[in-house]
Amino acid sequence: MSAHAHLAPSREPTGEPELIAREAGIAPRPRRWLAAAGLFGAAVLAFVVSRANLEQLRETARGVEPVLVLLPILATVGSYLTMARSYQGIAAAAGYQLPFVDMLRITLVANTANYLLAAGGLSGFALRMYLFLRRGIPAGSAVLVSLVQTLLTNLILLAFVIGGFVLLLLSHSLVGRDLVVASTLLLAFGLLVVLAAVLIFRSSLRRRALLAATDIVYRGLRRFLPHRKPRRLKLLRFQRNLNAGLDFLLERPHEMLAPTLYIVLDWIFTLLVLHTAFVAIGHPVNAGYVVAGFAIGMFFSIVSLVPGGLGILEGSMTAVFTSLDVPLERAVVAILIFRVTYYGLPLLASVLLARPTLRSVR
Repeated sequence: MSAHAHLAPSREPTGEPELIAREAGIAPRPRRWLAAAGLFGAAVLAFVVSRANLEQLRETARGVEPVLVLLPILATVGSYLTMARSYQGIAAAAGYQLPFVDMLRITLVANTANYLLAAGGLSGFALRMYLFLRRGIPAGSAVLVSLVQTLLTNLILLAFVIGGFVLLLLSHSLVGRDLVVASTLLLAFGLLVVLAAVLIFRSSLRRRALLAATDIVYRGLRRFLPHRKPRRLKLLRFQRNLNAGLDFLLERPHEMLAPTLYIVLDWIFTLLVLHTAFVAIGHPVNAGYVVAGFAIGMFFSIVSLVPGGLGILEGSMTAVFTSLDVPLERAVVAILIFRVTYYGLPLLASVLLARPTLRSVR
């Protein structure tokens, strides 16, 4: 069987990114919902900053070494380079070769599309599939490459999150309610990893579980949010693609080794963005504390569904660092440097690259 013969859908969409997203079983988020989520995140961020002493914030910001700010910028570059390499490796495993420069441009533009609240309901997933499709990768394989990379990325992040909670508990800085909450969350994430491992390696059980989960989601939305209920076919298509992506991983363990390594490096570079942000303000933080704050902050920013994790990332990271006796003002400035470097600069670059990238595939 070829690398992608069993994954191609019965028909290929040839329209715009929204149509491709629907074919994959992924619906774009309504613009009104995104705007509300963005406003909520901005309010959370304003609240976090307002809790700090403004004079000490200004003093900390004035103490930032401009030369040292190059360190988080270089780490951001490393993150996006390794991210693009992971996509390139997965595409190669599916039987498609794309030049690295093209893959880097696609990765940069598509990965930051979710922060733009772009017209037309473009999500990063849909835009990436669109760009893959226009470069000769069939829609079924385009879904596969994006979905497999997303699966690996989130599984590795889950490992970082568990490591972060372990480091928090070993720090002996948590007492009382904070200790109970951290221990409970660590236990929950540990059980989640065990469940995920069982479902990944037991294909028959996984298929039944995905079908059951699809039915529960559909019934729940029909009961409580009927106006947001997707068609059952769309949910079934998504679970089919998810199942195909997991099968793809298991069928090619050797071919997935290099992309997995690049994804690990991607997370390490992202971690270094935060670590070097503390270095830039002249307040280096223990590497274990950085891992804890980073992993927990990134996880909650992703599951929050707020675009870019705005406010949620800053709030959760600040909560972790202050619980580890990092001064609030220093934590806020370092996290804002992380926000601007890791999210802002790629966003600016993607705005500059978006038009030529889209023009090149027409």
